[in-house]
Amino acid sequence: MNTKESGKLKLSERLAYAIGGLPEVANSIIAAFLTMFYTDNIGLAAGMVGTMFFISKLFDGISDLVAGTIVDHTRTKWGKARPWLLWLSVPTGLSLALIFFIPQNGSSTMQLIYAFVTYNLYTTIMYTMTGIAKNALMPLMTQNMQERGILSTFAMFVGLGGTILGCSFTFPLIFSLGGDIKAWRTLFMIYGALVTIGLLIGFFFTKEYVQSVESVTNEKAEAVSFLEGTKMFVKNKYLVLALVMTVVVNLMVQLGTCSQTYFYTYSMGDPMLMTSLSLVGVVPTLISIAVLTGPCLMKFGKKKSMYIGAAGQMIGSIIKALAALSLNVPVLIVGTVIGGLATGPLSVPVATLASDGIDYGEFLFNKRIEGVGSAITSFSQKLSSGLAAAMVGWVLALTGYVANGVQNQATNIGIISLFAIIPAVLEIIIIILLKVFYHYDQEADKVLVELERRKEQVK
Repeated sequence: MNTKESGKLKLSERLAYAIGGLPEVANSIIAAFLTMFYTDNIGLAAGMVGTMFFISKLFDGISDLVAGTIVDHTRTKWGKARPWLLWLSVPTGLSLALIFFIPQNGSSTMQLIYAFVTYNLYTTIMYTMTGIAKNALMPLMTQNMQERGILSTFAMFVGLGGTILGCSFTFPLIFSLGGDIKAWRTLFMIYGALVTIGLLIGFFFTKEYVQSVESVTNEKAEAVSFLEGTKMFVKNKYLVLALVMTVVVNLMVQLGTCSQTYFYTYSMGDPMLMTSLSLVGVVPTLISIAVLTGPCLMKFGKKKSMYIGAAGQMIGSIIKALAALSLNVPVLIVGTVIGGLATGPLSVPVATLASDGIDYGEFLFNKRIEGVGSAITSFSQKLSSGLAAAMVGWVLALTGYVANGVQNQATNIGIISLFAIIPAVLEIIIIILLKVFYHYDQEADKVLVELERRKEQVK
């Protein structure tokens, strides 16, 4: 059977889909370092930075919805999602670098305005549009659930691997480049170039194979309006669940990412632990994604796999909290390894929930909303990312954080809570959500058989 009929994809397509997600890697690296760059290198107040991030994510969320509608209305010889990876490849890389060209000698107000504009140019416009397009590619490339799991595995491998390596080497690279503002700018110009190359690879080596039932009739399929798409989304229980799960999972991840520089620098007393612990964590994380996730999904299915991943990460978070309270690095390593091994069984299936929801939506309404569906789930990612960044700024401000100084006990407890305790609570919430609302494992076969029957009926 060929790729279109079986839903099986070539290795080059899987890799290209994953590499096309490099803007998300860059966004995660920004989340890890930008707050400290603004507070410790530029001198902006932590509370102001946190509020700026939160307000920015509200704008970012609106742009997600607009971007989703644009993707659903795009009609080209390349498809509806892929073209955006090509068109915005260079602007996305440039906008990433511009964030770090904030004037050093300007007033705080001028610096904050520059930070707001350039941060939103990347996150609200460029990253949003390319991210929506890339996320919409999965349901457009294949309806094979196993293949979607493989795509998600490849994307998670590149995404988390790139993020961990980027977070591990950013500080050492900055120090090797001189440790000043110029070093930050040089490094993120390099990151911007890598983002551009990744988007181009994502465009040139993927293809959209999936046709809707509506398009098989050889009639011109009408684009779904944003209002209609939103109504269809709200009535689709599995897209709503995908949204909520994405918010909670990403909030858990982003809290750890956004607070880790402060955690290692102040709670553990050694900023270079960020590099060594990230490297310690990368091996079990990549093993989890590449080796453990597939067998786990095949043996237990999505729901139980997500249970296993959430429980494992909860245990890892609790161990990290205990390690920080006792300043015990070996115990911290244990928690990091356990959390890494649990990453794949949770994160990989969560990344496929929206694609499954889009199939379920076509089953209900005979229309596909890849763009709007991707937009709303992307909005949830941005919301959780902004909320995480804002929470870091707010907690630091409320507990009396002193940049480059000795922190009081309240600030230290706040940082440990952000890095480990709150994520453990969120992992419990994930298990409850799955138990109560997720049942698609039992419904998937019925949905896909019915969609295929409709296509055969109109041929």
